[in-house]
Amino acid sequence: MPENPPPLSILVIDPDPRSCQFLGNLFKNKGYITETALSGKEGYILALRDRPDVVIFDPALPDMTGLELTRKLRGDRRTAGVLLIALSASTDSEPFGALLAAGCNEYLVKSPETVDRLMTLLQETDKLMNETQPTRRAKMSQGGVLVVFLSAKGGTGTSSMCANIAHALGETHPERELAVLDLVLPLGSIGPIVGYQGEFNLLEAARKAPEELNPDFLRRIAPPLATWGFRLLAGMSDPEASNALDAGRIPGIIQAYRRAFDVVFVDLGRALSRISLPIIQQADLIVMVTASDLATVTLTQTVWHYLQSKGISANHMYVLLNRAVGLEGVSKSDAEQIIGLPIQATIPYMGANFSLANNQHLPILRKIPTDTAALMIAQVSRQILETAYQNRT
Repeated sequence: MPENPPPLSILVIDPDPRSCQFLGNLFKNKGYITETALSGKEGYILALRDRPDVVIFDPALPDMTGLELTRKLRGDRRTAGVLLIALSASTDSEPFGALLAAGCNEYLVKSPETVDRLMTLLQETDKLMNETQPTRRAKMSQGGVLVVFLSAKGGTGTSSMCANIAHALGETHPERELAVLDLVLPLGSIGPIVGYQGEFNLLEAARKAPEELNPDFLRRIAPPLATWGFRLLAGMSDPEASNALDAGRIPGIIQAYRRAFDVVFVDLGRALSRISLPIIQQADLIVMVTASDLATVTLTQTVWHYLQSKGISANHMYVLLNRAVGLEGVSKSDAEQIIGLPIQATIPYMGANFSLANNQHLPILRKIPTDTAALMIAQVSRQILETAYQNRT
């Protein structure tokens, strides 16, 4: 029996609280997934994060014009295809042409009759999307993109790469909310790198009831790290705590974070197991960090062959060669031939700077911003995000 398609998702942006509440309740009562915002900035952030099917907005916004909002949404690949409906309290027809020219699909004036027209548009859109875009809608319902960091062997700098790429991503795309989940067991490895001092960690998250892990709670309990710019779910602080972890809660925790944030990085380290495999299989992108020594390259080949046998395709793999220990070892071309995958990027050897930045709990981009390795990390962050989003369309 086929699964029911996900309901239409609608974002209402209206500076009038009563109008916003009325429309939000109306659409929720019809079974649609509905969010509301009272300002253009808030609505724009929600649209980028949640990628709704429909955005209904009043052009008379307090912080940006309806025309500006339309251009922003149409100019971003995540929202370029959204159905845009302007719902204005004004009967002035002057902005009508400009909004349509910028990409707005409909321009309606608020009235009792408009509700019927809105509902007809939503029903037609829902039917059309179910017929033409079922795969896309199913993927979008998963929430934020999921990027998994994995290595075949310890010592490749996987956790450092995860943290530094996350920081670089926050620098280049500040409009996206980013969370990093440290699932390296039995001891977490990102907390010591970023200097995390908080008490909330993976074990505490697993002890929460599923309904408690809502977006508001997660944003409140895990504010962005001041220096690094992302939110961290830290790993275990000691092996005994790891024994108390209910591993069955991990998939639900990941889904909760995906509902709350635009991008979720999961650091698995070298933990390829029955716990981590389902996470890898649902990822939009798998960043496989390897080193240049022959032993690591050969083990990376073994892991890739195993992932292939579990249904992972090559387009979901992003191989990152981190020359953490120097220039010795096999060449990039030889490593590609052994692994059987292209290496998308190589991080040059940073010498003592790498350890120094980690010891000072500083991102590479802040410690050595003009270093070739730092610039490469920034470039890699953009490539990873773009590839992850491409895999979702």
